[in-house]
Amino acid sequence: MWRLKKRNLWALMPLAIPLFGLGWAVPCREQPYTLETAEGLAGGGNLEFDGEVALFTDGACLETRGLTLRAPSLRYDQASGELTAQDVEVETPRYRFWAEEAWVRGQTLRASGVRATTCRCGEDLRLLSQSLVFNTQTGEAVLEESRLEVYRLGLARFEALTINPSQSLGESLGLTEAGEALSAPFRFDFDQGLNLGLNGFPLPGPRRFSSRLTLLALRLGSPDPVLRLGLSAREKQRRASLQLDVKASGFTSLGEVVDGPLFFVHDSAAGRYAFGLRQGYSWGGLAFTPFGWVAQDWQDGTPATQVQGLAAGTELRYTLGLKEGPFRLSLEPFGVFTLYDQAPRYLAYGGQVEGRYEGAFTLHLGYSWSAELGLGRFWLERRGAVHRLFGRLEFPGLELQAERDFLKAQTQGSLRLGYQQDYGELWMRYNFCVECVGKTTSNGRSDWERRELVLGFTPSPLTCTHELSLSPLLGYDFLRQGVSRFGLELRYADCCFVWRLGYQEVRIAQHPDEVSSGKFTLGLEIR
Repeated sequence: MWRLKKRNLWALMPLAIPLFGLGWAVPCREQPYTLETAEGLAGGGNLEFDGEVALFTDGACLETRGLTLRAPSLRYDQASGELTAQDVEVETPRYRFWAEEAWVRGQTLRASGVRATTCRCGEDLRLLSQSLVFNTQTGEAVLEESRLEVYRLGLARFEALTINPSQSLGESLGLTEAGEALSAPFRFDFDQGLNLGLNGFPLPGPRRFSSRLTLLALRLGSPDPVLRLGLSAREKQRRASLQLDVKASGFTSLGEVVDGPLFFVHDSAAGRYAFGLRQGYSWGGLAFTPFGWVAQDWQDGTPATQVQGLAAGTELRYTLGLKEGPFRLSLEPFGVFTLYDQAPRYLAYGGQVEGRYEGAFTLHLGYSWSAELGLGRFWLERRGAVHRLFGRLEFPGLELQAERDFLKAQTQGSLRLGYQQDYGELWMRYNFCVECVGKTTSNGRSDWERRELVLGFTPSPLTCTHELSLSPLLGYDFLRQGVSRFGLELRYADCCFVWRLGYQEVRIAQHPDEVSSGKFTLGLEIR
């Protein structure tokens, strides 16, 4: 049963975001004529009946929980319960799209000849698709035979692309992890020299971003410039990648091929390669992973300690998790046993225990340990000795994390305080490392003491078009009595993208991985 109302102000749950630049002056529920249907609220400035068919014109529209649709005319067939329209414009909580023809029935909208965009205005970033199926309740959309365009430049083709409303566009495309911003696959910055080129540029193909190209010129103007060539491809459980760095001193390569349990990896700079098999099985909390490979390794990073041979063994892990209200406890012991063709057997064992409380505050405490019997010949099966206590405490506006390494007899961590306002967050972070002098890090370099205070401001995410924000940063080293770092980043939001222009200089390096130098960046993110 359906009802017709003139000047109907029927209260419909509002959409999650405002309508972006569509110029729809009159909401559908405020049209002169409205019709409550099982598919939603239909309306228009004029309404005519042809038997069981209602025809809306003059601003015809449809409002449901998940979308708002506009078209020159809208037909509703009472017998079939289907709404049809041509030349439609649709607004959802995340996207706008246009279609040559659309059908709405139940909780599903189907459309053909689709053009979709995430832009607040304009279409500098868009998806073109032959057809679309949209679930008005879940907000999930499936586009068939579509392609992605940026500034009318085609970047990729998809046989079937699923867009989830709970994910960003980058996550839906498989380019980023949850919470990460989707950056353009171009690089232009200055860090120990000029860096420019394509970084993970998606190549058009029949599958969803199945292959990517990297072509970079790195550290131009420095004594050691690098030309990097790379290609990667992925299809379900298969993936392959190859990276070649060409330098004045020669070239290095890094690659991987994985096909289910079979794999081949190599790293010429570390003198490593391996071809083998690794297959995991699980029963409840128990994980059992047998493996075998032929490999080569430089045990201390130099050719003088090169070893080659066969290895076979297994790894066992057991995960036990307990949960009671806001408390969580997990325990994960493990053991690795390996046999070699030219060396004694190798055994590593250990585990990790973690406790967590999540309530008015968050407290996370953990302890990990491991020991070795014998010498692991290859990096794949080696599990270094660990004896570490770590923790994190979080209150609103406060975060303290610390770690005590008993093997190195050192303690390091940070304390962060933040003051959150509508315009952004003012914050300070104190980084420390006690008894770190002369300790060897994972990259083989010596560590040193740290007492650094960093002050910064993180503006709220840009929500309006043509909006600017500044993010400054300043650090001070209390041990060396000087400015350790400073930086400034400018962000500008247009209809589709957020442009980033920044500079940061490290004056006093705080970690063996850092180099005292300036870094200029120019970036682009999809909104």
